[in-house]
Amino acid sequence: MSYDILIVGAGPGGYVAAIRAAQMGAKIVLIEKDKLGGTCLNYGCIPTKALIACTTLFEKIQKAGNFGITTGNVSLDLDKVIERKNKIVEKLVKGIEFLLEKNKIELIYGGARVLEAENSEIRKVEISPASNYYSNCCGIPLKREKVDNSELIVESRKLILATGSLPYSLPSTPFDGKRFLSSDDLLDNPQHFEKLNIVGGGVIGLHFAQIYSSLGTKVTIYEALPEILPGIDEEVVATIKRILKRKGVEVLTNAKFTAETNPDPTLICVGRRPNLIGIEGLNLKMEGKSVWVNEKMETSVPGIYAIGDLVSKKMFAHVASEQGIIAAENALGGNRLFTYDHVPYGIYTQPEIGSVGLTEKEARVNHPDIRIGRFPFAALGIAQAMGEIEGFIKIISDKDDKILGVHILGPEATTLIGSALIAMRNGLTGRQLADSIQAHPSYSEGIQEAALNIYKHSLHVIN
Repeated sequence: MSYDILIVGAGPGGYVAAIRAAQMGAKIVLIEKDKLGGTCLNYGCIPTKALIACTTLFEKIQKAGNFGITTGNVSLDLDKVIERKNKIVEKLVKGIEFLLEKNKIELIYGGARVLEAENSEIRKVEISPASNYYSNCCGIPLKREKVDNSELIVESRKLILATGSLPYSLPSTPFDGKRFLSSDDLLDNPQHFEKLNIVGGGVIGLHFAQIYSSLGTKVTIYEALPEILPGIDEEVVATIKRILKRKGVEVLTNAKFTAETNPDPTLICVGRRPNLIGIEGLNLKMEGKSVWVNEKMETSVPGIYAIGDLVSKKMFAHVASEQGIIAAENALGGNRLFTYDHVPYGIYTQPEIGSVGLTEKEARVNHPDIRIGRFPFAALGIAQAMGEIEGFIKIISDKDDKILGVHILGPEATTLIGSALIAMRNGLTGRQLADSIQAHPSYSEGIQEAALNIYKHSLHVIN
C-alpha cells in the first residue's frame, strides 16, 4: 500500500493537511488511533465551548429581571448539558468523515509506528490493529472496519506527523478520576462540586473556572507562576482577575498546590507535552521537549514534516491547521513559510478575551515610544443596549503608526479580534483603522474608537 503522503494523526492539523494535499491531487492515507478531530474536537475546544454556552445562558437567565423579564425557578440539568455537548461533537465528527470521504482520503484506524528509513525515498509505517469499534468522547460507538489481525505496513514518499500532545500530571497527584481529575474527566462525567481546586491558571483552567463558578461551585485557582494567562496583556489579566473575584473565584499566584492540605476535588491542568509515541525511532532533532522543524514545517529528516502540538510554541488548533496546510503544500513541492506573527488568542471567559500581537510589556522592550488607544465597552451604545458593558479594547502602535498589538476584553472579543488580525497582517496603520467606517450600533465601533484614541480623537470618551 503506497501513497504520496502518509499523515499520522487526524486532529485539526492532520485532517486539514490531508484535505489540502488531496485538493492538490495527491494520494493520501490518514492514520488515527483514537478519534477524528483529536483533542480539540473531542476533549478541548468544542466540548468546553458547548458547556460554556450553557452555563453562560444560565447566568443570563438569572439576570433576566434586568431586562424586565420575570422568570420562575431556573435550574440547570448537567446530564442534558452533556447530552447536548455529545450531539454537537458527534455531528462535527461525522462532518469530518464526510469531508475525508469526498476528498478520497483513505482513513485507517490503528496505532502508527514509523519505521527507521531504509532509504531516503520511501517511508514505512507499521499500523497495529484497531478495534472493531472506536468511541468518540461522547461514548457513542461508531462501527469501523478493522485493519486486520496483524500489523499492516504502509509506504509513502512523504510523512506528516501530527501526533498531538498529552496532558501533564503532577508527580504527587496522578490522575485517578475521583479526587485528582483531568479535563477529560470533567468533560465526560461532570459533577456538582461544592468546592473545586484548579491547578493551573492557563486557558484550560480559566475555562473550567468559568463553567463551575456559574454552577455555584467555590473555585480556587492555584498558579505557580507570578501571573495567570501567560502571553496575555497584563491590563487584561488584571481586569479579568477582578471579574473572577467578583464571581467568587479565588486566584492564587506564586502558589504551590499541596494535596495534603486541600482535600477537595482537584482539576489538574498544568499544560500539555508533545506526544512522541510511535516516532521515537526516527531520531529527529529536538527543541526542548518538542520536535524541531524549520519554517517549512520540515523536520531534520528530509521528507518528514511535523505540525501542531508536536512542534508548536503555541498549542492552538488554528495554529495546527495552518501548519498542516503549509506542510501539505511544501511536501508537494511548495515553498510556504510559517511564522508565529499574528497568531490570535481566543479565551472564553465571561466576558471573552481576544488578543493578537505584542502585549504592552513586550512592546515596550523594543519600542520605547509606543502609543496606546483604549476604549471601554461601557461607552458603546450597543453594549449598553445588550447589557454587556464590562471590558475594553486596547490598541498598541509604534511611533511610525504600525499596529503592534490589539487586546480585547469584552463581549464578542473572540470575533472582534479577527478584524484586528486582518489589519495587522496586511500592514494597516492605526490611522487607517481609525478612518474605517463601522456600522452603528455595533461592537466593532469600539475598535474604531480605540484607534481614534491613539491620536486623542476618540468621540465618545474624554481623550
